[in-house]
Amino acid sequence: MLVHEICGADMAAIERYNSTAKEPFKLRTELGPSPFEGDIESSPIVLLFANPGFDETSSTADHHFTIDGWPLAGLHQRAPVGMRDWWRPRLRVLCERYGDQYISTKVAALQINPWASMKFDANLRLPSRRTMLEIAEGIVRRGAILVVMRAERQWLESDLLRTYRHRYRTRAPRCSYITEPNLGSEAWAKINSELSQS
Repeated sequence: MLVHEICGADMAAIERYNSTAKEPFKLRTELGPSPFEGDIESSPIVLLFANPGFDETSSTADHHFTIDGWPLAGLHQRAPVGMRDWWRPRLRVLCERYGDQYISTKVAALQINPWASMKFDANLRLPSRRTMLEIAEGIVRRGAILVVMRAERQWLESDLLRTYRHRYRTRAPRCSYITEPNLGSEAWAKINSELSQS
């Protein structure tokens, strides 16, 4: 349902944008929108990203791969190679501590722009942005931990996100690894406390 809503809202704007955008910024509509990964409605930890990446390993199967019991399916060994090789290193430390499948049920990811591209255009404002912010605001209301991985300025357009006390950010904006050095001791302790009691 959400995918159809995003397609309906964004397609005309994407056609206009892609007609003049430079190649690295063009939105790859052939992959369809991928607004989130994992169980966005109940995961206690949600990572906020800019948009899905696109490279030579990308395929239409990437964000459509599912397997029972693995909401964040990119952590599964049989996930498409691009997804598996992206997710597993970034969550390796948590997976080693708690197990791959457990982490797949506790961590989810949300994109401010649900369309893949090689590079993120921080100035692009698609109609779906309001929907993505509303989803993030719903996550705040249920009390999940938010980690801003990319596109901080765009996510913080929401007053609710900007003032949320369980919102953290990576120390290195271009580094998307979930580790204590990249998050800091406070965020790392909060995440591990949540995972230990869930």
